[in-house]
Amino acid sequence: MDAQNYQEMQNNLIEKAEQFKKKACEMEEQVSANINDLMVNTADRLDQAADKMKSTAEFFRNKNVNTIKEDVSVMVRNNPGKSLLGAIAIGFLVGKILFR
Repeated sequence: MDAQNYQEMQNNLIEKAEQFKKKACEMEEQVSANINDLMVNTADRLDQAADKMKSTAEFFRNKNVNTIKEDVSVMVRNNPGKSLLGAIAIGFLVGKILFR
């Protein structure tokens, strides 16, 4: 192998290494951006969940047991099919939890 071929191979390797490094940097930036987006979305969803939990807690804090029973009775009368499906789903989940 002569010096010119050796030099060409060396230059090709250097060029390939630089291309690889550039591609790795691009991928790093893309992954970083995706992680940032995921973190923002997760934070937003956690904020929404916290707000819903807060409103639910305030709802129960401002109601007594009789008022809640009346509200549930009205909901069941207005939506018997959905109420039945909900009761079946809750029973299934409780059964799964208890018989694990």
